[in-house]
Amino acid sequence: MFLRQNEQKQQGTQLTATVRTHSNNGKRLPRSKRISQAITNRDLTALKLLARTGSGFQSIRLRRRAWPLLLNFRSLTDSGNRTAAHPDEGQVALDIPRTCLPKSVEYRSDAEAAKRRQAQLGNVVRTILRSYPWLSYYQGFHELTLTFLSVFGSERPAVEAAKMVSLFLVRDAMSSDLENVLQQLRLLYVILQIISPEIHDLLTELEVPAFFAISWVLTWFAHDLDDFSIICRIYDFLITMPPMQVVYMAAAMLKRNEGQILGYERDFAIVHTELSRLPGRISNWEEIIDDSYYMQIDYPPTKLQHMGKCHLPKTSAINTYEATWKRLDPAQPLAIETLLPAVKGGRHPLDTTGVVETPTKGNRMAGVIDLTDTAQKARNLALQHKWPLMVATVASATMLMYALLLMQQLQLHT
Repeated sequence: MFLRQNEQKQQGTQLTATVRTHSNNGKRLPRSKRISQAITNRDLTALKLLARTGSGFQSIRLRRRAWPLLLNFRSLTDSGNRTAAHPDEGQVALDIPRTCLPKSVEYRSDAEAAKRRQAQLGNVVRTILRSYPWLSYYQGFHELTLTFLSVFGSERPAVEAAKMVSLFLVRDAMSSDLENVLQQLRLLYVILQIISPEIHDLLTELEVPAFFAISWVLTWFAHDLDDFSIICRIYDFLITMPPMQVVYMAAAMLKRNEGQILGYERDFAIVHTELSRLPGRISNWEEIIDDSYYMQIDYPPTKLQHMGKCHLPKTSAINTYEATWKRLDPAQPLAIETLLPAVKGGRHPLDTTGVVETPTKGNRMAGVIDLTDTAQKARNLALQHKWPLMVATVASATMLMYALLLMQQLQLHT
């Protein structure tokens, strides 16, 4: 599935050329030794391959050394006024206390330790928002940030990691609304139409919106998984890839579980609920990561946008990543305004863009997600109350009613 033997052989040769895989006596070096060697040599090509294959970076200790290199720490100059409160800090204050920390003996036995970690998390999130006030907080960003804080163990490197991810990988979700995230979810259905027409037909027949996947995209699966080691394994991979890679992972996960999904009872609520719970039942994440890697090679975002007639703005992180990320160099830090001129006026790049092109009527699933005037009001209400994550996890019957109402409104207008 999406694996090409000739490419695998080429990459295996490349890894051998850049990192010693065997010791002088001919014995294969342990993976941890190969990772340490790549870190010492600052070999990003080898690190990216190690992040993608096998068990990733394996340990917190190695991640603390590898992630800063892969995320281009200290390649941006500071900006923003960190003393000025951000308008979204009220919501942050509500979300932080109910954050589920990674399972550990320390947090279970020491309530004060858990409170200290939550306080650190609040500091990290607020620092990002105050440094770049044109970013908007979304429910789930604190869970994304928590992963970096838990790996690094202190605020300063966690801020640096969250900053780079915010500005280059999840920037679309941090605009004034989630419209461009919904656009990416439309592209998920475009991928499914190619790799699994049966799943696409099932979801289209039942008119199931892609809300079940929104927490996957917004938190990189952190909201949906309990095993912190698996979350870290996924993050090993995603920090090395372009912004939409998590959407390809979602598609690969669905494809890998095609038989199970096609066996669901043909009922909207059941299918939606089962799909939202799917990540917690997955054991073959390494295969999903590998599938998704080749999937984005075969069907890059530009191609998907053309195929689905669903075009993201030119200033979307999806469309600017390649041009901006390659300019980053810790030896010559740049201001974010240099890379993204649109933010000079203190506005999110997407806020300067006109109306996003809507999908054609031929794409039924795009029609389900595309909002009519009446449904737009309902969606805005959901965003105002920070409900999207709850929709994805089917934690609220009210959200399911909202999704059904959305489709009813769409049917009235067809």
